[in-house]
Amino acid sequence: MKKVLMASSAIVGATVLAASPAAAQELTLNAFQVFVASGGDADNDSSDRGFAFSTNTEIHVKGEIMADNGITFGFRVEIEADSGEDNNVDENSIYAQGSFGKLEFGNNDGAEDTFMVNGSNSGVDYGGVGNPTSNFLDTAFGGNAPTSVDMTDSSDATKITYTTPNFNGFSAGISYTPDTQDGSDGNSFAAANTGLNSDGDSVGIHDHVGLGLGYDGEFNGVGVELGLTGGFGSFDAEPEDDFFSIGGGAAISYAGFTFAAGAFWEDGDNNSGERWAVDAGIGYATGPWSFSINGITSENDNSGDELLAGSANAGYQVAPGVRVFLTGYIGEEDLGAGGTNDIVAVTSGLAVSF
Repeated sequence: MKKVLMASSAIVGATVLAASPAAAQELTLNAFQVFVASGGDADNDSSDRGFAFSTNTEIHVKGEIMADNGITFGFRVEIEADSGEDNNVDENSIYAQGSFGKLEFGNNDGAEDTFMVNGSNSGVDYGGVGNPTSNFLDTAFGGNAPTSVDMTDSSDATKITYTTPNFNGFSAGISYTPDTQDGSDGNSFAAANTGLNSDGDSVGIHDHVGLGLGYDGEFNGVGVELGLTGGFGSFDAEPEDDFFSIGGGAAISYAGFTFAAGAFWEDGDNNSGERWAVDAGIGYATGPWSFSINGITSENDNSGDELLAGSANAGYQVAPGVRVFLTGYIGEEDLGAGGTNDIVAVTSGLAVSF
Protein backbone atom coordinates (compact mmCIF):
# COMPACT_ATOMS: atom_id res chain seq x y z
CA MET A 1 0.00 0.00 0.00
CA LYS A 2 2.83 2.36 0.95
CA LYS A 3 4.70 1.63 -2.30
CA VAL A 4 1.60 2.42 -4.37
CA LEU A 5 1.24 5.84 -2.74
CA MET A 6 4.94 6.61 -3.14
CA ALA A 7 4.78 5.64 -6.82
CA SER A 8 1.79 7.93 -7.32
CA SER A 9 3.76 10.77 -5.77
CA ALA A 10 6.61 10.18 -8.18
CA ILE A 11 4.22 10.31 -11.14
CA VAL A 12 2.80 13.65 -10.01
CA GLY A 13 6.31 14.98 -9.43
CA ALA A 14 7.21 14.14 -13.02
CA THR A 15 4.03 15.82 -14.22
CA VAL A 16 4.96 19.00 -12.37
CA LEU A 17 8.30 19.14 -14.17
CA ALA A 18 6.63 18.62 -17.53
CA ALA A 19 3.82 21.12 -16.99
CA SER A 20 3.50 24.08 -19.31
CA PRO A 21 3.54 27.66 -18.00
CA ALA A 22 0.53 28.48 -15.89
CA ALA A 23 -2.54 29.56 -17.84
CA ALA A 24 -4.60 30.82 -14.88
CA GLN A 25 -3.92 31.73 -11.27
CA GLU A 26 -6.28 32.43 -8.39
CA LEU A 27 -5.75 33.34 -4.73
CA THR A 28 -8.66 33.37 -2.27
CA LEU A 29 -8.94 34.40 1.37
CA ASN A 30 -11.67 33.31 3.81
CA ALA A 31 -12.01 33.76 7.54
CA PHE A 32 -14.39 33.11 10.41
CA GLN A 33 -14.67 33.70 14.13
CA VAL A 34 -17.03 32.19 16.68
CA PHE A 35 -17.51 33.57 20.19
CA VAL A 36 -18.96 30.97 22.57
CA ALA A 37 -20.41 31.33 26.05
CA SER A 38 -21.19 28.08 27.87
CA GLY A 39 -22.31 27.09 31.33
CA GLY A 40 -23.92 24.30 33.29
CA ASP A 41 -23.26 21.67 35.89
CA ALA A 42 -21.37 18.37 35.96
CA ASP A 43 -20.47 16.08 38.83
CA ASN A 44 -16.89 15.79 37.57
CA ASP A 45 -16.38 19.38 36.43
CA SER A 46 -12.79 20.29 37.31
CA SER A 47 -13.17 24.04 36.77
CA ASP A 48 -13.72 26.52 39.59
CA ARG A 49 -16.91 27.91 38.06
CA GLY A 50 -19.89 26.71 36.05
CA PHE A 51 -19.37 28.86 32.95
CA ALA A 52 -16.71 29.81 30.41
CA PHE A 53 -16.04 31.96 27.34
CA SER A 54 -14.06 30.81 24.31
CA THR A 55 -13.36 31.73 20.69
CA ASN A 56 -12.57 29.79 17.54
CA THR A 57 -10.93 31.89 14.82
CA GLU A 58 -9.38 30.76 11.56
CA ILE A 59 -8.02 32.40 8.40
CA HIS A 60 -7.98 30.22 5.28
CA VAL A 61 -5.68 31.00 2.34
CA LYS A 62 -6.00 29.02 -0.90
CA GLY A 63 -4.07 29.42 -4.13
CA GLU A 64 -4.49 27.61 -7.45
CA ILE A 65 -2.61 27.54 -10.72
CA MET A 66 -4.10 25.80 -13.76
CA ALA A 67 -1.43 24.66 -16.20
CA ASP A 68 -1.98 24.52 -19.94
CA ASN A 69 -2.15 20.73 -19.71
CA GLY A 70 -5.36 21.05 -17.65
CA ILE A 71 -3.88 20.02 -14.30
CA THR A 72 -4.61 22.31 -11.34
CA PHE A 73 -1.88 22.76 -8.75
CA GLY A 74 -2.69 24.44 -5.48
CA PHE A 75 -2.03 24.98 -1.81
CA ARG A 76 -4.14 25.77 1.21
CA VAL A 77 -3.32 26.97 4.71
CA GLU A 78 -5.70 27.18 7.67
CA ILE A 79 -4.30 29.59 10.26
CA GLU A 80 -5.49 29.48 13.87
CA ALA A 81 -5.89 33.11 14.92
CA ASP A 82 -7.06 32.74 18.52
CA SER A 83 -5.02 34.43 21.24
CA GLY A 84 -2.77 32.03 23.13
CA GLU A 85 -2.73 29.27 20.48
CA ASP A 86 0.36 27.06 20.81
CA ASN A 87 0.13 25.96 17.18
CA ASN A 88 -0.97 28.72 14.81
CA VAL A 89 -1.46 26.46 11.80
CA ASP A 90 -4.37 24.02 11.68
CA GLU A 91 -3.92 22.47 8.24
CA ASN A 92 -1.54 23.12 5.35
CA SER A 93 -1.04 21.14 2.16
CA ILE A 94 -0.32 21.28 -1.56
CA TYR A 95 -2.20 19.31 -4.19
CA ALA A 96 -2.50 18.38 -7.85
CA GLN A 97 -5.95 17.77 -9.34
CA GLY A 98 -7.17 16.68 -12.75
CA SER A 99 -8.94 13.91 -14.61
CA PHE A 100 -6.86 11.40 -12.62
CA GLY A 101 -8.39 12.61 -9.33
CA LYS A 102 -6.61 14.55 -6.60
CA LEU A 103 -3.29 13.99 -4.83
CA GLU A 104 -2.71 16.00 -1.66
CA PHE A 105 0.51 16.27 0.35
CA GLY A 106 0.83 17.80 3.80
CA ASN A 107 -1.02 18.30 7.07
CA ASN A 108 -4.68 17.65 6.37
CA ASP A 109 -7.53 15.29 7.28
CA GLY A 110 -7.18 11.76 5.98
CA ALA A 111 -9.64 9.85 3.81
CA GLU A 112 -10.98 8.08 6.92
CA ASP A 113 -12.17 11.46 8.20
CA THR A 114 -13.26 13.35 5.07
CA PHE A 115 -15.56 10.51 3.92
CA MET A 116 -17.16 10.00 7.34
CA VAL A 117 -20.94 10.52 7.60
CA ASN A 118 -22.67 10.49 11.00
CA GLY A 119 -25.40 12.14 13.03
CA SER A 120 -23.54 15.46 12.95
CA ASN A 121 -24.49 15.76 9.27
CA SER A 122 -27.98 16.74 10.47
CA GLY A 123 -26.50 20.07 11.58
CA VAL A 124 -24.98 20.74 15.01
CA ASP A 125 -23.19 23.68 16.61
CA TYR A 126 -20.70 24.03 19.43
CA GLY A 127 -21.81 22.27 22.59
CA GLY A 128 -23.81 19.52 20.84
CA VAL A 129 -23.12 15.79 21.01
CA GLY A 130 -21.22 15.93 17.71
CA ASN A 131 -19.13 18.96 18.65
CA PRO A 132 -18.63 19.27 22.43
CA THR A 133 -15.87 21.87 22.18
CA SER A 134 -16.89 24.62 24.59
CA ASN A 135 -14.57 25.17 27.56
CA PHE A 136 -17.10 24.04 30.13
CA LEU A 137 -17.75 20.73 28.39
CA ASP A 138 -14.02 20.08 27.98
CA THR A 139 -13.68 19.99 31.77
CA ALA A 140 -16.97 18.22 32.42
CA PHE A 141 -16.31 14.88 30.76
CA GLY A 142 -14.66 12.50 33.21
CA GLY A 143 -14.61 9.10 31.47
CA ASN A 144 -13.00 7.39 28.51
CA ALA A 145 -16.15 6.78 26.45
CA PRO A 146 -16.05 8.68 23.13
CA THR A 147 -17.82 12.03 23.32
CA SER A 148 -18.69 12.05 19.59
CA VAL A 149 -18.76 9.53 16.76
CA ASP A 150 -15.57 10.87 15.23
CA MET A 151 -13.55 7.68 15.38
CA THR A 152 -9.78 7.69 15.86
CA ASP A 153 -8.14 9.08 12.75
CA SER A 154 -4.80 10.48 11.64
CA SER A 155 -6.01 14.01 12.39
CA ASP A 156 -3.86 16.64 10.64
CA ALA A 157 -0.63 14.65 10.78
CA THR A 158 1.61 14.88 7.70
CA LYS A 159 0.39 12.49 5.02
CA ILE A 160 -0.30 11.73 1.37
CA THR A 161 -3.93 11.38 0.27
CA TYR A 162 -5.34 10.26 -3.06
CA THR A 163 -9.00 10.81 -3.98
CA THR A 164 -10.55 9.34 -7.12
CA PRO A 165 -12.64 11.36 -9.58
CA ASN A 166 -16.39 11.37 -8.98
CA PHE A 167 -18.12 8.54 -10.85
CA ASN A 168 -21.89 9.12 -10.91
CA GLY A 169 -21.81 10.31 -7.31
CA PHE A 170 -19.31 7.71 -6.07
CA SER A 171 -15.76 8.49 -4.99
CA ALA A 172 -13.07 6.85 -2.87
CA GLY A 173 -9.90 7.87 -1.09
CA ILE A 174 -6.81 6.48 0.59
CA SER A 175 -4.30 8.15 2.91
CA TYR A 176 -0.90 7.12 4.22
CA THR A 177 0.53 8.70 7.40
CA PRO A 178 4.03 7.62 8.53
CA ASP A 179 3.30 8.68 12.13
CA THR A 180 0.22 10.35 13.61
CA GLN A 181 2.47 12.44 15.86
CA ASP A 182 4.18 14.20 12.94
CA GLY A 183 2.60 17.62 12.42
CA SER A 184 -0.64 16.71 14.19
CA ASP A 185 -2.66 19.28 16.15
CA GLY A 186 -3.88 16.69 18.64
CA ASN A 187 -7.51 16.31 17.55
CA SER A 188 -7.54 12.53 17.36
CA PHE A 189 -7.25 9.83 20.01
CA ALA A 190 -3.83 8.90 18.67
CA ALA A 191 -2.63 12.49 18.73
CA ALA A 192 -4.18 13.14 22.13
CA ASN A 193 -2.14 10.26 23.51
CA THR A 194 1.07 11.60 22.02
CA GLY A 195 3.84 11.45 24.58
CA LEU A 196 5.66 8.70 26.43
CA ASN A 197 4.41 5.71 28.37
CA SER A 198 5.96 4.39 31.56
CA ASP A 199 8.67 2.63 29.53
CA GLY A 200 9.61 5.78 27.67
CA ASP A 201 8.05 4.65 24.37
CA SER A 202 6.06 7.06 22.20
CA VAL A 203 2.37 6.19 21.88
CA GLY A 204 1.34 7.47 18.46
CA ILE A 205 0.30 5.26 15.53
CA HIS A 206 2.78 4.62 12.74
CA ASP A 207 2.13 3.45 9.17
CA HIS A 208 -1.49 4.52 9.46
CA VAL A 209 -3.60 3.86 6.36
CA GLY A 210 -7.01 5.54 6.09
CA LEU A 211 -9.69 4.45 3.62
CA GLY A 212 -12.93 6.10 2.54
CA LEU A 213 -15.79 5.35 0.17
CA GLY A 214 -18.64 7.77 -0.36
CA TYR A 215 -21.73 8.56 -2.38
CA ASP A 216 -23.52 11.90 -2.81
CA GLY A 217 -26.57 12.13 -5.06
CA GLU A 218 -30.19 13.16 -5.44
CA PHE A 219 -33.31 11.28 -6.51
CA ASN A 220 -36.53 13.21 -7.19
CA GLY A 221 -35.66 15.89 -4.66
CA VAL A 222 -34.33 13.44 -2.04
CA GLY A 223 -30.66 13.95 -1.21
CA VAL A 224 -28.61 10.89 -0.26
CA GLU A 225 -25.14 10.94 1.30
CA LEU A 226 -23.38 7.72 2.30
CA GLY A 227 -19.97 7.08 3.82
CA LEU A 228 -17.90 4.03 4.74
CA THR A 229 -14.47 4.54 6.31
CA GLY A 230 -11.72 2.54 7.96
CA GLY A 231 -8.18 2.79 9.23
CA PHE A 232 -5.37 0.57 10.42
CA GLY A 233 -1.81 0.91 11.66
CA SER A 234 0.49 0.00 14.57
CA PHE A 235 1.08 1.75 17.88
CA ASP A 236 4.57 3.12 18.47
CA ALA A 237 4.63 1.75 22.01
CA GLU A 238 5.86 -1.81 22.52
CA PRO A 239 4.66 -4.41 21.69
CA GLU A 240 3.43 -2.24 18.76
CA ASP A 241 -0.09 -3.64 18.83
CA ASP A 242 -2.17 -3.27 15.68
CA PHE A 243 -4.94 -0.69 15.45
CA PHE A 244 -8.15 -1.12 13.43
CA SER A 245 -11.22 1.08 12.97
CA ILE A 246 -14.31 1.01 10.82
CA GLY A 247 -17.24 3.39 10.59
CA GLY A 248 -20.09 4.41 8.40
CA GLY A 249 -23.26 6.40 8.15
CA ALA A 250 -25.99 7.91 6.01
CA ALA A 251 -27.74 11.26 5.65
CA ILE A 252 -31.11 11.65 3.90
CA SER A 253 -32.49 15.13 3.16
CA TYR A 254 -35.86 16.26 1.80
CA ALA A 255 -37.92 19.49 1.93
CA GLY A 256 -35.62 21.12 4.49
CA PHE A 257 -35.36 18.04 6.74
CA THR A 258 -32.18 16.02 7.17
CA PHE A 259 -31.94 12.72 9.02
CA ALA A 260 -28.46 11.38 9.67
CA ALA A 261 -26.98 8.48 11.61
CA GLY A 262 -23.58 6.88 12.00
CA ALA A 263 -21.55 4.37 13.97
CA PHE A 264 -17.96 3.28 14.46
CA TRP A 265 -15.98 0.50 16.14
CA GLU A 266 -12.26 0.38 16.79
CA ASP A 267 -9.77 -1.87 18.53
CA GLY A 268 -6.38 -0.78 19.78
CA ASP A 269 -5.51 -4.07 21.52
CA ASN A 270 -3.61 -3.43 24.76
CA ASN A 271 -2.95 0.25 23.99
CA SER A 272 -6.53 1.53 23.91
CA GLY A 273 -8.83 -1.51 23.89
CA GLU A 274 -12.16 -1.50 22.06
CA ARG A 275 -14.41 1.55 21.69
CA TRP A 276 -17.66 2.07 19.82
CA ALA A 277 -20.31 4.73 19.36
CA VAL A 278 -23.68 5.16 17.63
CA ASP A 279 -25.37 8.49 17.02
CA ALA A 280 -28.31 9.94 15.13
CA GLY A 281 -29.85 13.34 14.50
CA ILE A 282 -32.61 15.13 12.67
CA GLY A 283 -32.37 18.71 11.45
CA TYR A 284 -34.65 21.20 9.76
CA ALA A 285 -33.81 24.43 7.97
CA THR A 286 -36.25 27.05 6.68
CA GLY A 287 -35.28 30.56 5.64
CA PRO A 288 -32.80 31.97 8.16
CA TRP A 289 -33.75 29.40 10.84
CA SER A 290 -32.19 26.00 11.54
CA PHE A 291 -32.94 23.38 14.19
CA SER A 292 -31.52 19.99 15.15
CA ILE A 293 -31.88 17.25 17.76
CA ASN A 294 -29.10 14.72 18.25
CA GLY A 295 -28.32 11.76 20.48
CA ILE A 296 -25.38 9.45 21.13
CA THR A 297 -24.54 6.27 23.00
CA SER A 298 -20.96 5.06 23.30
CA GLU A 299 -18.72 2.80 25.35
CA ASN A 300 -15.07 2.09 26.04
CA ASP A 301 -14.98 -1.67 26.58
CA ASN A 302 -11.49 -1.52 28.04
CA SER A 303 -12.45 0.78 30.92
CA GLY A 304 -16.16 -0.01 30.99
CA ASP A 305 -17.05 3.69 30.76
CA GLU A 306 -20.31 4.49 28.96
CA LEU A 307 -21.95 7.67 27.69
CA LEU A 308 -25.59 8.42 26.88
CA ALA A 309 -26.31 12.00 25.82
CA GLY A 310 -28.53 14.25 23.74
CA SER A 311 -28.53 17.83 22.49
CA ALA A 312 -30.90 20.31 20.87
CA ASN A 313 -29.85 23.29 18.78
CA ALA A 314 -31.43 26.37 17.22
CA GLY A 315 -29.72 28.87 14.94
CA TYR A 316 -30.64 32.08 13.13
CA GLN A 317 -28.83 33.79 10.26
CA VAL A 318 -28.92 37.48 11.11
CA ALA A 319 -27.27 38.54 7.84
CA PRO A 320 -25.13 36.89 5.16
CA GLY A 321 -22.17 35.42 7.04
CA VAL A 322 -23.57 36.30 10.50
CA ARG A 323 -25.24 33.67 12.66
CA VAL A 324 -26.33 33.22 16.28
CA PHE A 325 -27.10 29.87 17.91
CA LEU A 326 -28.18 28.26 21.17
CA THR A 327 -27.44 24.63 22.15
CA GLY A 328 -28.66 22.59 25.11
CA TYR A 329 -26.86 19.41 26.22
CA ILE A 330 -27.73 16.69 28.73
CA GLY A 331 -25.82 13.49 29.32
CA GLU A 332 -24.76 10.82 31.77
CA GLU A 333 -21.44 9.04 31.99
CA ASP A 334 -21.26 5.64 33.68
CA LEU A 335 -17.76 5.52 35.14
CA GLY A 336 -17.92 2.01 36.55
CA ALA A 337 -16.43 2.00 40.03
CA GLY A 338 -16.29 5.79 39.81
CA GLY A 339 -20.07 6.08 39.82
CA THR A 340 -21.90 8.33 37.38
CA ASN A 341 -21.24 11.80 36.04
CA ASP A 342 -24.35 13.80 35.13
CA ILE A 343 -23.82 16.71 32.74
CA VAL A 344 -26.18 19.57 31.88
CA ALA A 345 -24.93 22.49 29.77
CA VAL A 346 -26.12 25.38 27.63
CA THR A 347 -23.94 26.93 24.94
CA SER A 348 -24.65 30.10 22.96
CA GLY A 349 -22.58 31.79 20.31
CA LEU A 350 -22.14 34.39 17.59
CA ALA A 351 -20.41 33.38 14.35
CA VAL A 352 -19.13 35.72 11.64
CA SER A 353 -17.60 34.43 8.40
CA PHE A 354 -16.31 35.98 5.17
